[in-house]
Amino acid sequence: MRSTLFAMATVAVAGTACAQPYDGLNVNERVFNDFPGSTLNVVNMYPSSLTISESDFGAGGFANRHMAYASQDAGATASSFDYEDGFDFSVTMNLNASPTDGREAGIMTDLFGFGFFGALPNGEIAAFGSFLPFHTFGTVYTNGTDVDLRMIYTPGGGEGVAPASTMEYIIDTGSGAVSSGPIEFTNTELGIPSGFGAKVGVGIQSQGGFGGNVDVAFTNFSIVPAPGAGVLALGGLFAASRRRRA
Repeated sequence: MRSTLFAMATVAVAGTACAQPYDGLNVNERVFNDFPGSTLNVVNMYPSSLTISESDFGAGGFANRHMAYASQDAGATASSFDYEDGFDFSVTMNLNASPTDGREAGIMTDLFGFGFFGALPNGEIAAFGSFLPFHTFGTVYTNGTDVDLRMIYTPGGGEGVAPASTMEYIIDTGSGAVSSGPIEFTNTELGIPSGFGAKVGVGIQSQGGFGGNVDVAFTNFSIVPAPGAGVLALGGLFAASRRRRA
């Protein structure tokens, strides 16, 4: 079961983690609010679930965007990630949107613009933007179904020093885990730039479309702080585990 998989990931790193644990989500509603008259309901039950439901978009402009960042003070503030802050973040997502056009949800980051790792309106699962190295898994997601998303950041030799930090993306749409493999950072810092307040969490963005509705559920959260060596040890854990559906 998914919960067993994520519990295994948490236990595997617990012995090497040295930072304060992530114990909540800092919810930010209407980061974009171009449809201010929409009906929005956010229920935060971290670590078991976060649900976001929105309808009655009506007239408006570009998009509505809602985000919830990893927190180390029970959700009071969002945690900041620097170069050396290795992490292993996994969550199960179910995005049910009508229409699907303009709806995208998944793991999201915030630094010099928004980053994204999740499902796009056409069913593509991809990662891009902010500090995230680009990767696409292709068109593999079906609206209204579960997908496991996992993102592992492993710091490198030091900010701006080789070897570069890496990010690994892993998904499971029900047929077994698929990994991008570790992807090296190519920015100047060769990793997450320190001192700028990078944030990591989950969220949804809904563009345009009069009427319609969207429901996204994030469950089975596991957000684990870990030094590089501890994260690397998990490389085969997700791939070796198989999900069992009811």
